[in-house]
Amino acid sequence: PTFRTPPPIPYDFGVSAQPDLRVYDLGHLGLVASVLDSIRLVETVDRLVGPRPGEKVSTGMALKAAILNALGFVASPLYLFGHFFQGKPTELLLGPGITPDLLNDDRMGRMLDTLYAAGVTGVFLEVAREARKAFPFPVRALHADATSFHVHGQYEGLGEEVGAIRITHGYSRDHRPDLKQWVMNLVCADTGGIPLLFAPGDGNQSDREALVPLLAHYRQALDLGEVVVLDGAGYSRENLRTLEGFSWVLRVPATLKEARALLEGEFPREAWTPLLPGYRGLEVERSYGGVRQRWLLVESEARAREEEEGLRRRVARAEGEAAKVLGRLLSRRFACEADARRALEEAGGRLPYHRLVYLGVQEERHRGRVGRPRKGEAPLAVSYRLLARLEVDQGKLERARRGLGRFLLATNVLDREALPALEVLGRYKDQTRTVERGFRFLKDPLFF
Repeated sequence: PTFRTPPPIPYDFGVSAQPDLRVYDLGHLGLVASVLDSIRLVETVDRLVGPRPGEKVSTGMALKAAILNALGFVASPLYLFGHFFQGKPTELLLGPGITPDLLNDDRMGRMLDTLYAAGVTGVFLEVAREARKAFPFPVRALHADATSFHVHGQYEGLGEEVGAIRITHGYSRDHRPDLKQWVMNLVCADTGGIPLLFAPGDGNQSDREALVPLLAHYRQALDLGEVVVLDGAGYSRENLRTLEGFSWVLRVPATLKEARALLEGEFPREAWTPLLPGYRGLEVERSYGGVRQRWLLVESEARAREEEEGLRRRVARAEGEAAKVLGRLLSRRFACEADARRALEEAGGRLPYHRLVYLGVQEERHRGRVGRPRKGEAPLAVSYRLLARLEVDQGKLERARRGLGRFLLATNVLDREALPALEVLGRYKDQTRTVERGFRFLKDPLFF
């Protein structure tokens, strides 16, 4: 799209004539405005929120101005919003008759209130649909995830209004558990990570309970003919039932008993299939939550090397805890040797990487008086103290090493030709370069 060329400035070449020249700083904002016009942002928003007679700047135009401001990468408060457009060709970017003084904080506040009343998720979805019409990019997979944004302040009493999110404490991806937060749910296309659905959520939202119902609710609007990709939070019996009719790729949590057996299992070399460089995989069929599915056990060489150092640190920490367990056992008195051995076996079974080796017991006789016992005097009681030592359990350590670098993916696409194992892994790895990259951009201090 091209901008209107302003009419030529009349110029008198007489000595006393002065040209009426005005210099504006356009920068990259012309490209941003052009894209917003191509996806019909202003028209779509104004159609959804309804006309507002008498307003010189419509809600859609105010939103366009807000996006230009956000992508101008400046840090200024809302009450200085109009100052951003000083020295810029505002009419060229927004439309005839729109001047910086009209873009004040009151107008921006009314725009935000109007979008809230209309429903930000629905508005975002319609804008995304118009963008897909303007730029018909291919979509093979949809990636859904959530992140948190921390805020400062009390935010008391909010969330009581119907439709309002609760700003409260929750699991912080920003590593600021001391601050309240809200959660952003985002669904992106695998093509360039283009966002297709945005929904704000409560600060203590559970991804397991939010992401899949969100996809199901907007299924028709998103035109979900593509594969849906979710992290381990989406894998549960309830969510698998909700995803009926979807094609999906999910990460299987390592907490499941069936998953743990695969992650720590020992398999012959020929059972593995090379996938991407540095990755190999092994496929099995399973049924979970009443859904038949393919499980792909993936092993990454680079990830295994990284996790080896973490395993060494965990073993060192566990050794200190195991030494305390042994110390408490050695200080106890037992009524018989069998009780001592049983206590040792139970405590050793709970140790993740170590074992307690039984060396015997030491008998202690207790008499009623101090001094040398008389000849033939029987003790009042007999107790036993353990003799044992601590050592690394090589079997446990080997099982832990077998799980290094491994993770488990699942898909309900049973046809291996329709979705090969290599593509299952590729779709899952795309999560990092799509939705996760979007989160990193939104949290970048330059933008935020």
